[in-house]
Amino acid sequence: MACDTSAVTGNDTTNNDSSSTLNTYMPGSQLDESTPLVTSQQQCYRANRRNSNANTMPSATATATADCLSAIEDEFEIHDIGPLVDIGDHETTFSLSKLLRFAGPGFAMSIAYVDPGNICSDLHCGAVAGYKLIWLLFLTHALGLYIQTLSARIGIVTGRNLAQHCHQQYAHGVRVPLWLICELAIIGSDIQEAIGTAIALYLLFGIAVWKGILIAAALSYVILAIQRFGARKVEAILIAMIAVMCGCFGVEVLMAQPDIGQIAQGFLVPRIPANAMVQAVGIVGAVIMPHNLFLHSALVGTRRIKRASAVRNASIREANFYTVLESGIALLFSFAINATILIVFADIYSAGNSSSPSSSSSNSGGGYLVRVAEEQHLPGLVEAAALLEKAFGQAGPLLWAIGLLASGQSSTATGTMAGQFLMEGMMEMRVSPWLRMLISRSISLVPTMLVGTLASKYLDQFDEWLNVLQSLALPFALIPTLKLAQSKAIMTDRFALGTWWRVFGWVMAGAIIALNVYLLLPLVLQVATQSMAGALLAYAAFGLYLVFVGVLGLTSVEN
Repeated sequence: MACDTSAVTGNDTTNNDSSSTLNTYMPGSQLDESTPLVTSQQQCYRANRRNSNANTMPSATATATADCLSAIEDEFEIHDIGPLVDIGDHETTFSLSKLLRFAGPGFAMSIAYVDPGNICSDLHCGAVAGYKLIWLLFLTHALGLYIQTLSARIGIVTGRNLAQHCHQQYAHGVRVPLWLICELAIIGSDIQEAIGTAIALYLLFGIAVWKGILIAAALSYVILAIQRFGARKVEAILIAMIAVMCGCFGVEVLMAQPDIGQIAQGFLVPRIPANAMVQAVGIVGAVIMPHNLFLHSALVGTRRIKRASAVRNASIREANFYTVLESGIALLFSFAINATILIVFADIYSAGNSSSPSSSSSNSGGGYLVRVAEEQHLPGLVEAAALLEKAFGQAGPLLWAIGLLASGQSSTATGTMAGQFLMEGMMEMRVSPWLRMLISRSISLVPTMLVGTLASKYLDQFDEWLNVLQSLALPFALIPTLKLAQSKAIMTDRFALGTWWRVFGWVMAGAIIALNVYLLLPLVLQVATQSMAGALLAYAAFGLYLVFVGVLGLTSVEN
């Protein structure tokens, strides 16, 4: 591919040989077919920053970087995801065929909204609050669309994913703990997915939970192997699994024959019952996953966008439009899946097929984590199958198990991809996805096996703790996303976040941080009453959490 290098080097040079052109863009670097696109993007960005004079506007550097990336994308493929998907030239009118070419990253992102942790949260909401929290479930998906749109726009506009920007913008002392926190959240999600898959195998085939955990670890490599055949193949499998979940849980809704009027009221009338505050908090913590922001900003890079300066802005606007549309459609399916689970269990409990979990509640204190265990006996993933069998016969638990299996395996695949992008982008550590999965699975396998073998009756409480972990880690992905999306130096004047959307984003981030304080503070106070050492450790950890959130918020990302 030929391109004008004078925008970067200051030389009026044209070369029809793509390798020569790329080396002109990046002085001192030699690219070959083994060079990952991730590294190439970083070299482009740094070379353009280095070669721009002090009076060059950031947008000019961004344009030069985009021209460089345009050349690279014709020669290289994203690491282990296969060739880029060609979306064609810019079109001035809506095109269904183009939407289909963009379809994939949004559906892969939406998998995290229907993982086993979310399924468990949904059935708890239905059991405790009936239909009354459907509006909150929809609101969290709408907020999720806003957040995911920001992360996708960062990837589309800059040609670099969120993890790569974090590497560029944050000092080593901030970047390492940021990476470790996000990796911990991915491992926590990995544990939830293994538990969900193991329970599904137990329900389907009677396999012991601990054996199911080992089988789940082995099954993860099957989907990983399909990555070798390209992004479209992986996306097709993930979309198929979403269809399986829609089918299984949708049939159960039809079997339940719920009251449409009550469903509409739960959707249109915002209210939180006094006994469902814990479940309301749990919805937010379970739905929006931190690693999903890193995943989505990277997966949009699998689409080849025309980045030559003459068509760059129009192509990016088009890509932003189709990405938001596809993500919205995908999250509507995710909302439908979550809502069907909530509705089914709301119907089961309202019909008197099980005792109300709120009947045994007490007013004991201790915060979110303690109240989950002590105030209410909530149905778990295994107990849910028994309730479904009682309500609908043998078909109920069968459909439940199949949907749960699809949820566990699909979310494992996206979690692995997110971890790969996070490690390569933020730490510039390039390892094989097979090795990456082996490491993360080995770490997560120990606590999962311990719970699965020694304390299987506490699997669902363990799952609640992991949902809390996701909520605590979310600000560490959300804050960098907001700061990058609002930066005119990075996103250019044309694509930087507007004032009102910026205010909305920070209000939402503040609300999530306040929610985490609500989750943490009672637990900190409880630990502090046990011993002096416990008090010092609890207060220190709580303080470090708030300080690190503040550091991320105050660090400039204008470079």
